[in-house]
Amino acid sequence: MFCNQCLFSLMLQMKVQWKPEHETQIHRNFHMKASHRLSEMFRDARNAGQSPNWLGEHIWNSLLAHWNTVEFRNKCAKAQRNRASERGGTLHTGGSITIHEHAIRMV
Repeated sequence: MFCNQCLFSLMLQMKVQWKPEHETQIHRNFHMKASHRLSEMFRDARNAGQSPNWLGEHIWNSLLAHWNTVEFRNKCAKAQRNRASERGGTLHTGGSITIHEHAIRMV
């Protein structure tokens, strides 16, 4: 039986190839991008209030319970205040469309 990472490598290597010395960085990049995209998909599902078809009902109910905890709500409120803050400022470099739209176009 293969581990998930081994299976990932085998499937990906059927489509593309890379030098062995790049293996660690490729896995790191993949997991970083996949994690970010999964977070976006969960955010979209949470905002829509509808479970994605690829997610089991038990997991969806667990996520709903987590999203309704005081700790999670406080974390969201704090992040929202931080994003709205003028202090420190941010530099918009995304052009005329949102980062979210860029992400959708890349999929």
